[in-house]
Amino acid sequence: MNYIRQTIRALKGLTDYALRDHRKFYPWGFAMNGQTSRLEAVRQIIYAAGINRIIETGTFRGTTTEWFAQFGLPLETVETDQRFFYFAKARLSRFSNVEAHLDSSVSFLSKRLSHADRRDRILFYLDAHWENSLPLREELQVIFANHTNSIIVIDDFNVRDDTDYNYDDYGPDKALTLEYIENSNLPPYCAFYPATPAKQETGMKSGWIVLTPEPELAGVLRALALLRSI
Repeated sequence: MNYIRQTIRALKGLTDYALRDHRKFYPWGFAMNGQTSRLEAVRQIIYAAGINRIIETGTFRGTTTEWFAQFGLPLETVETDQRFFYFAKARLSRFSNVEAHLDSSVSFLSKRLSHADRRDRILFYLDAHWENSLPLREELQVIFANHTNSIIVIDDFNVRDDTDYNYDDYGPDKALTLEYIENSNLPPYCAFYPATPAKQETGMKSGWIVLTPEPELAGVLRALALLRSI
């Protein structure tokens, strides 16, 4: 029965793609919720930090993945829902640098990072959280344990001193806040909020945060005008 349900969702995903509904291709307006300041900040991070690989969790319909793909870097993305996975896989098929995976984010990261080249400078874009699923803590623990040469961008995150930014809050110890990160038993890290006030941002005005456990990369991030240290 579960196999049948999964097959139906996969077929729905391919049908969604075939119908070419603009609202399904751009459900939040554009990549990264249509937030132009965030897009520019991440672009600057990729070039300033010398990122040579990108890993995204929470592909959804592949809107942000498609934007990342255009940098030409090796890009891996993981999605747990069959409907979204097959839609995104069809959408991203023209990019030879993209690998799409159907798996849970924690399972994928655990398997992928256990044999990753630690010299790779990886940008992680974490967006696999949803109302009934919040794997963020486990995602961070896997990344910090296996690949410190990294920069981590978390979507839908609380910007503590700017209440005009939206964020995900699913209840006690399930809100994407700095306290959630602090209670995740992670090694030392540096953290950065967007420097652009929400009132000057475009799109959905969803908050975000940048983390790195690598001191050299923290120095690179401090030099970017679109970020501010916490």
